Amino acid sequence: MSVPARLLALLALVGCLLAPAAAATSSTTATSAEPHRTRVVVRVANCEGCQVFLQQGLRDRWWSSRVHRVRDGRAVFDIRSGHTRGMSVGITGTWEASSPHPSGFQSIVTLRYRGIAAGERVSRAVAQGKAHGSACFPGTTADRLVLRVEARKVRIPGNGGPALSTLAWASPQTRTMAGTQQRLFHGIQGAQDVVPCF
Repeated sequence: MSVPARLLALLALVGCLLAPAAAATSSTTATSAEPHRTRVVVRVANCEGCQVFLQQGLRDRWWSSRVHRVRDGRAVFDIRSGHTRGMSVGITGTWEASSPHPSGFQSIVTLRYRGIAAGERVSRAVAQGKAHGSACFPGTTADRLVLRVEARKVRIPGNGGPALSTLAWASPQTRTMAGTQQRLFHGIQGAQDVVPCF
């Protein structure tokens, strides 16, 4: 075998040895480029079977998760961490299906009432006395986020007559985005579309 031929054979052998390493590097790069995800655990007291969903309402981004039912006191979501900024939590009580009239809105979890610091626990009486609150979470890059929610059946003036709805709030209260306080009805936050968090 001539020298050039031997050189070509050596180069071919080196190429075969390097190919798996290059493929592994490419795979690692692709994996590291995937968006970070956060496991959002919504723990809901006294609302087994209730329906919960997450939504994001930023000025340039709107998103909503699938609806999950509360099982064993919780609903779990695996979402992109980027969806947690401007995230709010929608909830529908099991009792709403038997309501004689529709409430006319989707109940939203109030993450923080005006005048209450993040970390403080809130009773039903305090929640129902609040007129302003925010549903907008400021975002996280953590692997896991736990939101503890209290939910209660309430009767309100609905479309056509008294309706059953859901009063829901975080307890303890959480951090929220600045400038996102909205007016509430006896502590209840409701929406007919994605909650605007901007």
